[in-house]
This record gives sequence, structure tokens and C-alpha cells, in this order.
Amino acid sequence: MSLALEASGLIKVYRGGVRALQDISAKVPVGSLYCLAGPNGAGKTTFIRIASTVTLPTAGYVSVLGYDVVKDVWKVRKHVALMPQEGSPFTRALKVWEAVYYYLRARGLPASTAKSETRRVLEELALWEHRDRLVMSLSGGFRRRVLLAKVLATSADVIFLDELTAGLDPSARRSTWGYIRRLVREGQTILFSTHLLAEAEQVADLVLILRSGRKIAEGRPAELVSRIPYRYKVIAPAEYVSDSVVETYRVRMYEGLVYIYTRELGEAMRIVNEVVEEGGEARVRRVDLEDFFVEVIEDETL
Repeated sequence: MSLALEASGLIKVYRGGVRALQDISAKVPVGSLYCLAGPNGAGKTTFIRIASTVTLPTAGYVSVLGYDVVKDVWKVRKHVALMPQEGSPFTRALKVWEAVYYYLRARGLPASTAKSETRRVLEELALWEHRDRLVMSLSGGFRRRVLLAKVLATSADVIFLDELTAGLDPSARRSTWGYIRRLVREGQTILFSTHLLAEAEQVADLVLILRSGRKIAEGRPAELVSRIPYRYKVIAPAEYVSDSVVETYRVRMYEGLVYIYTRELGEAMRIVNEVVEEGGEARVRRVDLEDFFVEVIEDETL
């Protein structure tokens, strides 16, 4: 298996002793869509900043396409592109197409290539009709898409996208993921971060889950979910769930709702019927990556 990125024993300690990353190891295959998932403050941005040569690690090793991110900085930068979590797609009053075009020219692309690639990516991200608008006049979501367009237009071997879909509406999110999946099928490696575990489960080939700078788990989303001993969950208002159900099954409570976990669909449906008979409403869902995350932080043997 060829690796686009490999991290081993990665540690980052900021001033004041804040440990943003604690002994993180990871392997990202070439041509994969790899996700760093976890809540805010998990260490996702720090990992991306180190891997893209923006920040130095305190200890440990990271390589991108075989190049050490500390010793071979400029070799790494020739092969990567980064969309930061907080960033502006322009440095002055540029039009949309200018923001992408001049970024590509700054990276060394010939004028004709930069022009054709600018048009291609703006069309893919539904920005071509806005090409002559000033970026500063756009909404936050549109500015985010321009920033994404700049990065994807580079056709870099490894692309880092920090909180990619922040600010994107559902339609833009779907079309963006469709385009990114196509790029991955064509051989690019894309590493993105998100605090939305549902999003990670839906689109990623592999997921590295972080929490407070620590590695919780790594693997294919379906494989991770299969580790928990439940297949279904019933979600119902707490006042309609009997004490016997609470005592019999694995349950969690969130803001007045009870999540009841079962191994079999038949068990779940019996609980639903009981809730309905009591005058309440209930729904059944398959367990997902969010359930895995909650389960694994309570039982780290999974």
C-alpha cells in the first residue's frame, strides 16, 4: 500500500503546556478520502497544520509522499495544497475568477493552464456565473467556496481541507462532495476535518477520530460502527419510556430524549409499540459513527 501521509508518535505542545496532540499515529493511503473527525478542540486543525508544513511538531514524525515535513519542507509544499479553517480567499478587491487564477499563477502554473483550470473548477463548484463578482461582496458561504476552488484547482497530489463544509448550504455540500469523490477516484488524496461524525461516516474512506488531542480510533466507518454491540437505536421522549425498558437496555439521555440501544430490530419495534401505546412517538435508526464515538469514550476497549 502506497502512503500519501504517515504520522508516528506525533506530539504538539503549545505555550503554557497545552497538549494539542498526544502520540498520534496515522496512515493515509494514496488515492483516499481520509477524515479527521472529532469535537472542537480535538486537535484536528493542529494535525493538518503540521502535515501541511505550517506548524512544527514538538515531537514525532510526519511524512507526505515520503518527504519529512520538517526536513523537506519545500519538497512537501510542491505536492500539497491547504484550505485552512479560517482563511480569506483574497488579498485585495479581486473578482471570483481572479482570486483563483492569480493563486494558480502564484503557484507557478502557465497562464493558459491557470485560465483553463480556473474555469473548470468554477464550473464544478457552481461559481462560474459569479465569476465577475467581487469576492468581498459575496456571502460567507460563497467566500468559502471560492477558497475551496483555489485549492482544488491546484490539482495537488495531497489536499488538506480544514472544516471543509463549514458555511456551505446543503445543496453546495452535496455537489462539493460529489466533485471531491471524483477527484479521489482519479488518484488525488484528500484529507479533511470535520466535527460532524455523520458527515465523516457518509463520505470518508477512512476516519481518524480524535478527542482532546488523543487518538480514539482509526478505520473504515462501517468497521468502526460494527465494533459496538448494538445494531439499532430507538429514540423517544423520556416521559413515554418505561422503567423496565431503562433497566433492561443500554440507554442514554439527551435533552429530554431517550436513546435505547438494541441488538435486534424486533426488540426495537417492541419498544416503539410500547411507546406508542403510552401516547408518545418513537423512531428507529441504525447505529452510526456518533454512537460509536460515545460508546468508545466510555469503553476504550472497543
